[in-house]
Amino acid sequence: MKRTGYLGVSLFLLLALVVSALPGFGQDRQPQLKTTPEYNAYVAVFNEKDPAKKAALGEKFIAEFKESEGVPNAYTMTIGAYTNAKNWAKVVETADRAAALPQADNKLKAYGYANAMIAAQNLNQIEKVLSYGEKVLAIDPNDLNTMITLSAVIPAKLPEDAAGKKTALDKAQDLATKALAGIQAMVAKADAQSKSQLEQIEGNLHATLGLIAYNRPDYNKSIQEYELALQKTPKDEVAHFYLGLDYQALAAQASHEYQAAVDAENKAKAARADQPTIDELAAKRGGLEDDIRKARDKAIDELAIAVALGGQVSAQAKDALTRLWTAKNDNTNGLEEFIAQKKQKLGQ
Repeated sequence: MKRTGYLGVSLFLLLALVVSALPGFGQDRQPQLKTTPEYNAYVAVFNEKDPAKKAALGEKFIAEFKESEGVPNAYTMTIGAYTNAKNWAKVVETADRAAALPQADNKLKAYGYANAMIAAQNLNQIEKVLSYGEKVLAIDPNDLNTMITLSAVIPAKLPEDAAGKKTALDKAQDLATKALAGIQAMVAKADAQSKSQLEQIEGNLHATLGLIAYNRPDYNKSIQEYELALQKTPKDEVAHFYLGLDYQALAAQASHEYQAAVDAENKAKAARADQPTIDELAAKRGGLEDDIRKARDKAIDELAIAVALGGQVSAQAKDALTRLWTAKNDNTNGLEEFIAQKKQKLGQ
């Protein structure tokens, strides 16, 4: 199993936060618009509600009034319009053009880069997600959206060498931990509607920390984080999937220890060791048998939930589940009924 993440887990929540940060007409310094046509064109961009039409009007203003003080604000509105329209390629292109403006300040650059990062995420261009995210953090090291996004994306592009992998995971963990503290502070002050949305992001950040731990690999820590995630997002099929893989990995680890315990017990018996020694080794072997069964059954349960929920990992979850079910039962009898029970319980 390749240790990777799934882009877009919290995308729409992040996108909502990005769009809500769009500078309004009355919030930025008002540009000095010198002519009536320039003023009317600028106001037309601001007043237009349809994203595609707004973007077109923004592009028109930028092309026709190149020397206008309103160009930076027009770029901001145009980037936001392309984001709302989900025209991801144009978001990236327009953000790059805006950043290249001689009069572009850090606010415009950060806004453009942040939207370009989300656009690259939708285009599944991981390198660009990382690149734009780093540009945002260079301007604003505390940007929550960027920390959330990068911490989730870094595990999808880990270096092959151990040192590089550790450095990347350490960075992802630092970003996710810092973002989690920021979100939790917002949750404490949020109204009921915002609290629900923020708690979903909180759950996603715990899932990110779970994925980071899985990649280390620290399966017990990963389980802890994914269980915290599922308290906030109980129907997150990716979290259930990785939780199943965590338990599967623990079962495999226990199996290796079990074989060593069996060998030690047999060796002691062959050497006619004293009975207390043999009893101690037998107890250790029996405990490991229990650990294997418990971890295997938890893996089966979590993978079945992931299958029942459907989504982007359902096929992989079904493959892993089938192998475990067959290893336990020597066949697949009853598997589909087990999955159906999970669907019924989940209301799927």
